[in-house]
Amino acid sequence: MEDSRQQITAKQGNRIFILEIFSAAALFLPQMALKENRHSAVLSVAVVWVLTGFYVLAASKTAKGIPMERVLKEYRWAALLYYVRFLINGAFFYAYVIFMAETYMLRQKQSIVVGLPLLLLAYQMNHKGLRGRGRAMEGIFWFVLLPVIFVLLLSAADLSFHEIAVTSFQWKEFLKGSLLLLALLHPIELVWFYRGSMEGGGMKFKTFFAVGLLFLGIFLAVVGSLGVELTMLDDNPVMSMAQGVAIPGGLMARLDIFLIAFWIVGVFCVLSGYLFYGNEGIEQAFGRKGKILGRILSYGGLLLGTNFLLSYWDMIWEHFSLFLYGNLAAGLLLPMILFLLIRRRMDHETKK
Repeated sequence: MEDSRQQITAKQGNRIFILEIFSAAALFLPQMALKENRHSAVLSVAVVWVLTGFYVLAASKTAKGIPMERVLKEYRWAALLYYVRFLINGAFFYAYVIFMAETYMLRQKQSIVVGLPLLLLAYQMNHKGLRGRGRAMEGIFWFVLLPVIFVLLLSAADLSFHEIAVTSFQWKEFLKGSLLLLALLHPIELVWFYRGSMEGGGMKFKTFFAVGLLFLGIFLAVVGSLGVELTMLDDNPVMSMAQGVAIPGGLMARLDIFLIAFWIVGVFCVLSGYLFYGNEGIEQAFGRKGKILGRILSYGGLLLGTNFLLSYWDMIWEHFSLFLYGNLAAGLLLPMILFLLIRRRMDHETKK
């Protein structure tokens, strides 16, 4: 990512961060927050928000001046590991987008009809490099977030603060709930793949503030309107919350269809991101042949495996927590170790 195709502005990098992290986690956040810590879940949301900020600041400091491709050229096994992990993660979000489209927007099961344009759009966004991806993400930033903010503001009038309040506190429950939420935010590891290619600055405080405020807003809107019990029983409580929101005066009875459409775009950003970063790593480590083979296996493999993924969707969803914990262990620690190793090597070479 050292050529001109791989340089993005600080503004683009910050917007990529918000879109990828928020879109990946927000749909699952309310029920995941309550799963292990139903009595003080709002505290877990706040604490994980702070921990995420510290992690990204550490990543920014460690990766400053070192693009990810230099690390992957040095450690080819890491490029392969990232490719496999990111393909698996991309497959999950790919299946989830199709599931959302079939559940809320289509009358019949049309997985291939949804999957093919989805992958074509992802390829079109990604083949121009990180700069092209940055421009595309910057262009759709408010397209995705404005409807979400609008729905959250409209939901504020119907909140039950009794459902949101901390009813009791136990350290074990709090720690378990916070760990699960941190695992849910594992896509923060993607910051390693573009932080070293950002021009004109790093991550801004307002970026962390915006992400945390959005997460807190989603949690308050869903739990405050549906209640703790319904949130835990509902597979898609965010959508259920949106279905109950209407514009005052009866101008528009339902807003959920618009939120679904915009959120599909947001999740698409996450899917395309995993495909992009995985393939970029393979290209940097193994050259043009790796690039061609990687793209065929990822884009073509997902398209051919669409029906297979959806046929096992219930089983995949049932083990969602294991998926999160696996990503937490591999995703947050591995890049930190790799960048520390390469920085130590650079310092050693400088002293010679």
